[in-house]
Amino acid sequence: MASALVKSALTPKPGAGLVSDPVRPLPKPATPEKLARVLSGRVASAYGSLPEHERLAAVAAVQDTFAAAGPLDAERLFAVDLDPGRLAAELRRPVRDLAPRAGDLYGELLELCCTHLVEQLTAHPSFAARAAVEQTRRSGRTEELLHDLRGPRPEAVALEFEERYAQFVAGTHSRVELFGLTLGTRTRAEWPLDTAYISLAVTDERLEQAHGEEVGLPRTGQSVVKVERALADCDRLMLRGPAGSGKSTLVQWLALNAARRSFGAELADWNRCVPFVLRLRSFNSLDRLPMPEDFLAASGVPLRPPTDWVTELLDGGRALVLVDGVDEVPARLRSRTETWLKSLIAAFPKARYVVTTRPSAVPEGWLTGQGFTAHSLLPMERDDIRSFIDHWHDSARRECAAGSERELLDTYEAGLKEAVATRRDLGRLATNPLMCAVLCALNRDRRMQLPRARKELYDAALDMLLIRRDTEREVASVEGVTLSRDEQTALLQRLAYWLIRNGQVEASRDDAVEMLDEWLATMPQVRDQGDAAQVFSHLLIRSGLLREPVPGYVDFVHRTFQDYLGAKAAVESRDFGVLVRNAHDDQWDDVVRMAVGHARVDERGRLLRQLLRRADKVRKHRQRLVLLAAACLEHAPELDPGVRADVEARTQDLLPPRTLNEADELAKVGELVLELLPGPEGLDTMTATAVVRTAAQVGGDAGMAVIARFREDTRLSVVAQFSHCWSSFDPGQYARTVLSAATPEAYVSVSTPAQLAELPRLRHIKRITLVGPHGFPSEILEHTCLEYLFRNDDPTLRDLSPLAALPHLTTFVLSRCPSVTDLVPLRGLGIEWLSVLDLAEGTSLAGLDGLAALNHLTLGFAAGVTDVADIPVETALTGLVLMRDAARINLHGLERWPDLETLGIEGDSQGAQLAGRHDETRLTGLQMYGQSALDPATLVRHQRLESLMLSRSRLTRDLAPLKDLPRLTRLTLSTCPEPIDLTPLADLPNLSVYAPLDAVTGTEHFPPERLNPQTDPQTD
Repeated sequence: MASALVKSALTPKPGAGLVSDPVRPLPKPATPEKLARVLSGRVASAYGSLPEHERLAAVAAVQDTFAAAGPLDAERLFAVDLDPGRLAAELRRPVRDLAPRAGDLYGELLELCCTHLVEQLTAHPSFAARAAVEQTRRSGRTEELLHDLRGPRPEAVALEFEERYAQFVAGTHSRVELFGLTLGTRTRAEWPLDTAYISLAVTDERLEQAHGEEVGLPRTGQSVVKVERALADCDRLMLRGPAGSGKSTLVQWLALNAARRSFGAELADWNRCVPFVLRLRSFNSLDRLPMPEDFLAASGVPLRPPTDWVTELLDGGRALVLVDGVDEVPARLRSRTETWLKSLIAAFPKARYVVTTRPSAVPEGWLTGQGFTAHSLLPMERDDIRSFIDHWHDSARRECAAGSERELLDTYEAGLKEAVATRRDLGRLATNPLMCAVLCALNRDRRMQLPRARKELYDAALDMLLIRRDTEREVASVEGVTLSRDEQTALLQRLAYWLIRNGQVEASRDDAVEMLDEWLATMPQVRDQGDAAQVFSHLLIRSGLLREPVPGYVDFVHRTFQDYLGAKAAVESRDFGVLVRNAHDDQWDDVVRMAVGHARVDERGRLLRQLLRRADKVRKHRQRLVLLAAACLEHAPELDPGVRADVEARTQDLLPPRTLNEADELAKVGELVLELLPGPEGLDTMTATAVVRTAAQVGGDAGMAVIARFREDTRLSVVAQFSHCWSSFDPGQYARTVLSAATPEAYVSVSTPAQLAELPRLRHIKRITLVGPHGFPSEILEHTCLEYLFRNDDPTLRDLSPLAALPHLTTFVLSRCPSVTDLVPLRGLGIEWLSVLDLAEGTSLAGLDGLAALNHLTLGFAAGVTDVADIPVETALTGLVLMRDAARINLHGLERWPDLETLGIEGDSQGAQLAGRHDETRLTGLQMYGQSALDPATLVRHQRLESLMLSRSRLTRDLAPLKDLPRLTRLTLSTCPEPIDLTPLADLPNLSVYAPLDAVTGTEHFPPERLNPQTDPQTD
């Protein structure tokens, strides 16, 4: 009887009859992904002429649409009134690269799947009860509406406006300017952002901190992830990048996808967001920065939002605030910008924030106290450059009418790829999107005859834009004005120089016309053709160098062209004193370098000598000014030998670099510095690491030759650095020249198929990081000597069982592989050190109980356990680190590992629990992350502590209590929100402190050899 009742309760009931043949009826309903796979077979006959690969692409697009949509539960289906058509319309998103017929299949299959989903819900035993609840709720809402006849409800007004605003943002951000794409036409050089955008890479400092030093691999600052992955990991991101690196394009891409709700699965939660693009350069002339109610008007959006609409989005965590260009704010106003940002974040902590800047505009750790994660956009690597060239030429082909021109583009594309791969001068120029686009345009315009030097490149680009584009199309006097190249250049460079001197990147239209009116007094031949307004219109429409970012304002299409033309004006005005006085300001770096290129031989010598004299007088800027002078040599094809020798001698005084930041600055000098780099003999660990970093940043054969001198170095920091450099060079050549002779303990980072293909020649390497969607390829599984494997950023990886093929594997790090939900395949492996980060929430830890050799465990995700006591580890751990979402785990049960030597904790809850424990502690290493109010006195009971790390933490008092830790020899301070005073620890003779110098005070009381010491015992 009981079994009959159970069977009856579980027997599927008939659904609404929307489909005649439901897929896999209850009690095990099919997932949307399986529905797409099964139902695609049912409609296959209607698409019999569609090639198989296009059919599969359409099916995959439907599956991706469901993955990005999140859970499709009863609430979601009732919200669309159980209407499959409405559900499909809500889920549908733009799908690129599908042929028209495949697009038809995508639409039909999506709607069919939605119909089956509704059928499944109506067939569920609980449907009747659930529908009754929904009907009751709706009746109540209907009654409320009937009582409110005074007008539309505020929620409806807000929703309607949100849709209208989203359409506006999508329309204004859907196209991007691709430099030089439409030469010979009057059309602005724009193309759909979907086509033009390429994903760039950023440094991943959090990831480096999470696993580097723990496994004997010191931080090199070069762990790399795609920018979308970095965004997925945080709600507040600080993005640093030099001019032309793609910061503003990324902001535009984020705004577009948020408006369209078209982010993929990795950023699916961002589809809830409403974007607000705040370009700071537009606010420099305002008395104050915009408050939320002014966001739209200040950004040039001609729409009036409902009352409190922006504030409610910020309060509810649905606002995406995109703050672009901190570096474009004059230095005198940056503190105002910082105060404004901090107040916004304090008032609206749930919103998402992305802030962009050039690296030197703000100090290290800027906004760290507000929870920002800093990432740096990296120069484009070989594969990125090839991808960008592909995108540019694909876009160009789409606007070609003639087949012969498309064939020529094929030739130009292949030729340019070959040129940037073989010509070092071009390879260096092509490492950011702007310069790569300039090369593409010039390569096409000049029939593959490309200039070699940067100045020649800009000259050719200006010639192409100012004259040849119109003359080759016989376009003249369109605005009633005809200007020569020299006349246009003279006016544009005066405008550029005015912007630079005034710390601005845009001018009001009225100011620009007024200045042109003054300048035309010396150009009667131009004034005779028309007034200043006509000349301005000609420059704006015809030059290709100006644009109107918002109505009533004008700027240059890119800051690089402003700096180039402004430098020319400074030289012609003989304003060398102005250049030298401002040379310490990061906003003037490119201006000074380009001025050296524009100047005559004697003027170059005078300018460089004045830079060196100022370096001697202003000690705090000495290093910066000397390195700037050295970087200028690359732009000086002819120079007094005495001046060159003086600059080189001063540069040598700054060698060798002693930190990675010094290495990055030194690399800007170019090839000159390679001849001066010493080593490896006589260099301590940090200096040797920085030398390798410098050589990699300069690149080329000469850079590789310097790195090759270090290939037998056994110090882990050095080894890790030259291993990370692989992606900067030709994979095969670098493997043969450097890695083939590296120590077996070398650490190799692999991210491309070309690098994977080189692994068979590197069988002696025992440590490999594999980044990207590669799974466990044969090149890894046949590397049987492998002892260390780090699998990072692979959304396709699901099964860990192939690890059984690696008998010597003792260290395994798994990060950002969200499809891995089962750790059971780890059972029986000889892993001693395991780090598991950023897996799906609730992933079971079953499988850890079968790791008989495990002695260290790092958890960085919301594992399905409540207490430390629940972690299924049977061995005696000596190291346990809980970070990121593992902050939810309570420390109850920590005493089960009495020999624990290293502990890492995250957040205030775990901090309070550790402070409240009174059991005996044997900790020698303690890592504390995200402590908002840490009292150092609570750490004194850990009397055996030798190493202490404080990251993202704020102290309630000074460090004086740490003097009572008799064995403490190492203190690391990382991205703490407020400067920490080291003075109380200055008299501890055995303590070394590792911290960014701008994040600490009291260094004058601290012996230099104990502050970021050059030799790190952990890496020697």
